Amino acid sequence: MEKIESNSLFNKYVSETNILDIFSNDMIDKMDFFHFNKGDILINEGECSDYLFFLVSGKMKVFSHSSSGKVMFVSHFKSLQILGETCSLWQKAPTASVQATTNGYCIGISLIRYREILLNDVKFLRYTCMNLGERLSYMNSNTCITMFDSLENRLASFILKNSKDNIFHYNLTECAELLCTSYRHLLRVLNAFCNNSKLSKTGKYYKILDEEYFIEIASDSYDVNS
Repeated sequence: MEKIESNSLFNKYVSETNILDIFSNDMIDKMDFFHFNKGDILINEGECSDYLFFLVSGKMKVFSHSSSGKVMFVSHFKSLQILGETCSLWQKAPTASVQATTNGYCIGISLIRYREILLNDVKFLRYTCMNLGERLSYMNSNTCITMFDSLENRLASFILKNSKDNIFHYNLTECAELLCTSYRHLLRVLNAFCNNSKLSKTGKYYKILDEEYFIEIASDSYDVNS
């Protein structure tokens, strides 16, 4: 990730996201603009961030590691989202990492210089609390669905939400992480869909052959990437 100087792009995302509306003070002169590439780590598990980041374009995944070293998916972000606020603001070591899954842009506010301003901004803190509440509700809902809905149901929902013109093309390793399953189990279910003429596979692409079937079995409230 690199800091860039692009007033036109910066102003575009400030206007599109209405980011200034979440602060009591005029923060535009306190913001830096960053470009990131797919795979870049914005927040490292166990390392305090010197910046509070606001995702304005692109997608991020949040993941942590179990004591055995297994990667555990936590959440998925699209713009506009604050990244790492509960840890960064109060200088606590984060328990999860945030990694870009696409190229994109984010706005950063230096916590070394402006932490006290943010911590004393009631409007910003209210927005942060609302954001955290929404995330907690989302995570609770997805946790329940992950526990009680089959992979077939969850994958059907994922395919519908991530297909275009009935073509599903997605990194399957990442798909397995997002659906909290193993890569091998994911392939077994995809192959079963193909064998039952619900999908067809051509190269790295899957084509939906029976959309009504996927709509019928999809987890109604499953919310990865929505």
